[in-house]
Order: sequence, then C-alpha cells, then structure tokens
Amino acid sequence: MKQITGAGWLKDVNDNFAEMDPRPATTYFVDTVNGSNSNNGQSFESAFATMTKALATVETGGKIWLFGKVAEECIGSNLVFDVTIEGVGSLHHADVPAVGYHPGASVWVSPGTPAGPLLTIRGRGWKIKNILFDCPTAYAGIRLSRNSGDGLTEYDASHASIIGCDFRSGLYGIEDYDGCFNVTVRDCVFETLDATATAAAIKANSGGGPASPRRWRILNNFFQPDSSTEGNSTHIVIGLVGSLIQGNVFGLLKSTGKYIDISNGGVGTPGSYNVICNNVLGGAYDTDDYVSGTGDLWYQNAVAVKAVTAPDGLTLAVPGAPG
Repeated sequence: MKQITGAGWLKDVNDNFAEMDPRPATTYFVDTVNGSNSNNGQSFESAFATMTKALATVETGGKIWLFGKVAEECIGSNLVFDVTIEGVGSLHHADVPAVGYHPGASVWVSPGTPAGPLLTIRGRGWKIKNILFDCPTAYAGIRLSRNSGDGLTEYDASHASIIGCDFRSGLYGIEDYDGCFNVTVRDCVFETLDATATAAAIKANSGGGPASPRRWRILNNFFQPDSSTEGNSTHIVIGLVGSLIQGNVFGLLKSTGKYIDISNGGVGTPGSYNVICNNVLGGAYDTDDYVSGTGDLWYQNAVAVKAVTAPDGLTLAVPGAPG
C-alpha cells in the first residue's frame, strides 16, 4: 500500500520514500488455480495460470502479483529490468485437496524432479516480496546471476531486493552466482536448509564471472536454529565486500557448518571491509563459527555463548578464538 505524501513522492508501509516512476508499466496477475494462459493477465479475473507466461510478458518496470502455488523453474530475461514479483497470499504450504479449491497462499515449489533454481534473475533491479520458496534439493530458491558479457549478452542481477520471503528446504535459499552488486535481503526467514556439507541459507558460487558480491545489505532476517527437523546447515557463506549484516538472528546450526563465513568458505575471493553489527549470534563466538574477511568491523553483536574475547556479551572487534 502506498500513499501520496507530496508532489511527486510516494510513501510505502515501511516509511520508505521513492520518487514516483513516470513510466507506463503494466501489472500482471498469476492465479495458479483459476488462471489461464489464454487470458491477458491484467487482472485477477483474467489472470495467467503460470509464472512462465507472466515473465514472458512483463516489461521493464512492470509488476507481477502471485496468488497460489507455482510449480515451475523460471529464468527471467536479462533485458527486462526493475520487475517486481509479489505474493498476495499467506506463506504456508499450498495443499489443494479438491479441484477448484484455492489454497490462499503465495508459494513456489519445484515441478517434480528439480533441474535448476526455482527462479533465476538475470536483469537489474528485480524485487521479490512475500513468497515462500520450497527450495530444490540440489539448487537454490533464487539465483542472482551475473556474467562477463556486455550489451544483449550481459546477465546482471545487481540491485535486487528480496523482502519478506520464506526459504525452506533445499540446497540454498539465495545464491549469488558471480558477484552481484547492491543486493538487499530483508525480513526473510531461512529454515530447514539441507544438512549437507555445501548447503547454506545464503551462498556465493562462481562460474568465473566478473566480480565479488559487493555492497550487500542483509538486514533483520531470521536464520532458523536447530529444532527437531528444522534449522540450517550453514547460515551465510559469501565473500562480501563493503557490505552490511545487521539486525539478524542466527540460531544454532543443525550441523558443524559456519554461522557467518565471509571468507567464502575458502572458495574464490574472500570478502573484505564489511560491517557486522547488532546481530544475535548463536554458537560459540570464535573463528571456528564466525569467519571474517580482511578489515571487517564487528561490533555490538549479542553473543549466545560468551568467549573470553567477548566477556560482556558484546563484540567490539573481529571475532577471535577464545583464550
């Protein structure tokens, strides 16, 4: 919901201000129960049935509203920018007990045997909001892709925002593939990421692309602790540069993985010059659990298990081994 607060400005529910976009952009609707791809997709009464159809139709600056359960693996166009995909239902599993029954959810799952990420973003400035991603066992829920091309061959998912989403199961929640810039991950929940050696809620991987992930903001997210079958194998393994990790809650891991590893797990280029502050840190606060990059600044993080380096429960420097 947005309201006009002055000439040429909008204020959204999070008290963020943004100048009004004068470009005419079409909004499309996906209803996986009652929609049809023979519709024009421009209202819920004439909604598309699949996200694939909506992504093939939406243009730069457009928006897609989702209602229902998407069971697709989609790749966004590298030539379409500033697209918003927002769920309008609740973030619960979309069981459909009868034909025509609407689950009232905004859920994205794999279509049978997984062959890739649920959503691969290749254009700049995309926003994903209020969707539950039931991630595939060998891939990410969302992959942010960048390559070394230029012109029509360039892929670059920089300037993405992922807000208020829930990532369950699977290998990765969010995967950076080759160094996207200026990414925001805010108010999300990461839970039950598979207990394998490589699984992670947020992970960087490389195909030999152009850069390290730079100027990310990972804010106010909840990384589920180990509780029965829930919890993450690893929380964050990404070689961030000049980024901010603030206000998150990191629960106890369900394996011996890392809580935060800005060295990128020893793979590729390690991170540097990040700020990690005002988080709740589960586990022993030492370099076995929290791995810094070069020149990182750690401060005012609440520690669940105090080490000698943080006797008052507050971190004042880069984490070091106890003793």
